[in-house]
Amino acid sequence: MKKGQRKTEFIESIMEVVRIVAGMAIAYAVALLILILISDDPIFIVKQFILGPFTSLRRIGSIFNLATPLIICGIAMCFMYAVNKFNLIGESIFMISACAATFVGLQIGNSLPMVIMIPLLMLVGAIVGIILAYIPAIMDRKLNANVVVVSLMLNSVIAQLTVWFLRYHMRDTKLSYLGSPVIPENMQLPSMLGGLKVNAGILIALVIVIIVSILFFKTSFGWKIRLVGSNPRFSRAVGLSTLGISFAAQLLSGAIAGVGGAVEIMNSYKRFQWIATTGHGFDGMVVAVLARKNPILVPIGALFLAYIRIGADVVSTSGDIPSEFITVIQGIIILLVAAESFLSGTKKKLIYKSVEKEEAEKRALAAAEKVEEPQKETETVTEEYKAPDGVVDTPEEEVK
Repeated sequence: MKKGQRKTEFIESIMEVVRIVAGMAIAYAVALLILILISDDPIFIVKQFILGPFTSLRRIGSIFNLATPLIICGIAMCFMYAVNKFNLIGESIFMISACAATFVGLQIGNSLPMVIMIPLLMLVGAIVGIILAYIPAIMDRKLNANVVVVSLMLNSVIAQLTVWFLRYHMRDTKLSYLGSPVIPENMQLPSMLGGLKVNAGILIALVIVIIVSILFFKTSFGWKIRLVGSNPRFSRAVGLSTLGISFAAQLLSGAIAGVGGAVEIMNSYKRFQWIATTGHGFDGMVVAVLARKNPILVPIGALFLAYIRIGADVVSTSGDIPSEFITVIQGIIILLVAAESFLSGTKKKLIYKSVEKEEAEKRALAAAEKVEEPQKETETVTEEYKAPDGVVDTPEEEVK
């Protein structure tokens, strides 16, 4: 790779991070402004929003626990975002895979050790996710159906199907509300870090981030996914199957979303009791947008979103601000980060200056080489006609 190309890619990578940070900062500033304008005690509320999530170990641990499903769903949506197929089926996959993992776990009971039980239930969630992601993907491929509309409609169908299964096949009749029996202990992920009570699911989420990052940036399949999403015409021109690659990316996304649902039920719940979708699938799209479809940046976006949500919960319980105002902040973040023109002028100026500096260096180097060449030729001629010591080199005409 040429030096200039490396510089350009480095500038683009840095500017992507700057765009994300700037978008978050502006959205955060808008949140503070909203709190100041609508609160009766703005100083107290702003302080609670900024510092509230860090005022106790329990709240700090809650940030990581809330970020766990956001990281996994964000990674899942990176595949969709990368190939420009906004298949939103991950919302219902997250719910029904948790239900499926709970059902299988209840059937197996405590007969298996945790080191086998946890991966097994994650596999169950992945299989459920692949099967459900296949439906809108194949309809998009074979029938040219709008994948956004199909996946949104399927979310409602699958959610109701999950509630039906819970009510008639998995309900604990001893409860006064709709819920499953308590899940076995061998499928309950333990807590870590003492008073923080961070559940072990965060480790699974980080392992998924590492694996997908390697897949994205160190394998030919990841290169194909990124190429198909960024330049589908060129991909077809070089012989890549854009339909097949986007189809495979959607199935992988469904598998990861299914793992996310299974991990969440083992990470934060004692029984399955969801009677509606949790919103994690849609949150995953927000995180993927924040990360600019880069899996390495997904944990940063997930932690930021978890932080402001915990802050919103703090101000809603300790002040007069409803927690729903966080949706305004999410909208601003998406608008700023997803807007291609946001800080694009600055990026172009930096790239132009870098190229201009490189060209100037090349011209200076070429001029220096031209100056050195005549000097070398003169030295060579002098050495060639230099007479030995004690011998006078006299031209032949003068001797005659």
